[in-house]
Amino acid sequence: MKSKNFCTCDDLKCPLHPSNHEKGCDLCIQKCLRKKEIPSCFFIDINSDIKGIDDFTYEGFAKFLEENNTK
Repeated sequence: MKSKNFCTCDDLKCPLHPSNHEKGCDLCIQKCLRKKEIPSCFFIDINSDIKGIDDFTYEGFAKFLEENNTK
């Protein structure tokens, strides 16, 4: 499945990671929407080093974006 190649998340232990099932990114996105979170791939797109990030909420993403703004 193409989404397995697309996924930038390195948490391969996560049961929602596309490498662990055949539903692509859907399960991760559904979980994030329920929890009002942004998937880690959006963070990784801004800065590949997301170690230590524990706030994946919309507000946490806005703060991360502001801190990593490289205009």
